[in-house]
Amino acid sequence: MTLPDTETLLAAAGLVATAVLWAVERFLPGRKRIGYRVQMDTAIGMNPRDAHSLVQLRLLRQDQEITDATLALLRFENDGGKDIVRQDYQEPLTAEFTGRTVIGVEVPDTNPPDLVGMLTRNGGGLRYDGGRLVIPKVPLNKRNHFKLLVLLSAEDGTGDRGGDGDRGGDGAQRSRAGGADGGRPGEVVVGGFISGGRIRRNAQRWGPRKLSLGLGGVCVILVGLLGGLLLNGPAVVASAECATGRLTVDGSSAFAPPMREIARQYAARCRGAEIEVAESGSLSGLGRLNRAGRSAPAGGPAYLAVSDVAAPAIYRKLAGRRVGVILLGMVVNGRTGVDNLTSGQLRGIYDGRYTNWKQLGGSDLPVRIVGRDATSGTRRAFETTVLRGSEPGTVSSYDCSGKDRDATARVTRCEVNGTGSLLDTVGRVPGAIGYAEVYAAAKNPRVTRVRLNGREPDIEWAGQRSYPFWTVEYLYTYGQPEAGSLAAKFRAFMDSDTAKNILRKYEHVPCADLAGTPGSACGP
Repeated sequence: MTLPDTETLLAAAGLVATAVLWAVERFLPGRKRIGYRVQMDTAIGMNPRDAHSLVQLRLLRQDQEITDATLALLRFENDGGKDIVRQDYQEPLTAEFTGRTVIGVEVPDTNPPDLVGMLTRNGGGLRYDGGRLVIPKVPLNKRNHFKLLVLLSAEDGTGDRGGDGDRGGDGAQRSRAGGADGGRPGEVVVGGFISGGRIRRNAQRWGPRKLSLGLGGVCVILVGLLGGLLLNGPAVVASAECATGRLTVDGSSAFAPPMREIARQYAARCRGAEIEVAESGSLSGLGRLNRAGRSAPAGGPAYLAVSDVAAPAIYRKLAGRRVGVILLGMVVNGRTGVDNLTSGQLRGIYDGRYTNWKQLGGSDLPVRIVGRDATSGTRRAFETTVLRGSEPGTVSSYDCSGKDRDATARVTRCEVNGTGSLLDTVGRVPGAIGYAEVYAAAKNPRVTRVRLNGREPDIEWAGQRSYPFWTVEYLYTYGQPEAGSLAAKFRAFMDSDTAKNILRKYEHVPCADLAGTPGSACGP
């Protein structure tokens, strides 16, 4: 092996030192850090004083005129060096508008876009009382951000707003966009507590700081020097979590959306890794993994399978691990007029006792069942946890519009082969009912999510255990993948904070969140 020459070693050492200085400068003030700033806080001139003005505007709240309305725009972001998960919040973020009352709040901008759902969802979103706004504990990957537009009234007639300032430090943060302590009227006081980090007000800058510019310039020079010295040799060292090659992840269609996003995040971090996510169905994916393993050379196939159910005993070589709990729910066509069903009523629908929605207090429409095919893990979960028996095997309809395949069948029932197809069919066919993963169902405006026994799915485990329709998601390999292979590295990536935050965004519960929970579904 040829050792690097002195010039190469010195250039590499200089580059490492510069990178360390930049990292310390950038991330040392709190590895976990939420930054915020008040981008706007201004009065709304809604009521011109001039009696001869051509336009007279008024802002009304409950038929009462608000004469001292203000608008505030707040931006929150993860500007630290580490992802922030829900468990990091010891106290939620709050914003107090002293001397003012919160009238309403909107979320005009988020990155990623799906944060808006976490901030506004019923029962767990933004809350306000008087001048205090409470922000839910949303996970924030590095550089994620959201903005809040707050409409306020100064009912006591005070509207003097001070300048900017903050008070930082680890532990509880009580920073303010205002001047002196004490909370003068018109100030915005931000509070909260994150473990292992801090919350601070960010000053708005136009461009990078001088130190960052200087370090960046030195880094560019050293990179050019090192590149020239190593022009004829390999210069790229892969990250410890990365591997190159191609990998296929197949199986559950309900789990495919978060898995695609996790695969994109891995490929973005690890150049040379190509990951294809298919959705042939849980049992079909397990079968394909087994066939790929039997024909693969030593070391195992570049193939993983995700399943909503445990693998059948015939697949003795498959090794599975629980990665999360996936929430499932019933959906109906929007014209049925029903949004709550009991387990007994559902069993009556599927065994043919109820054939019209008016029998259940809904519209005068025939019941049409949209089912999944036999390879679906979601169907197995539905049969096990809700029906407590098998879904009717008879397929009486091609598209659920009528009994065009079997006119003698007790129920009108068709089958589809994926979550997206099921939601599209339920949304299209009047009187249709089916089941799907709850996050995907919430994104389809043509279907209505149905409460089961009066309960809605809840990502928090305590609420979820009282809700009947959920299942554990498994990730399978053929035996143990070879150490250092893309299959092994990607499986390990499923335990990263990035992957867990993506699961939470899709309203799944990462098994890591349930570690140590008595009776956890993710236990051995």
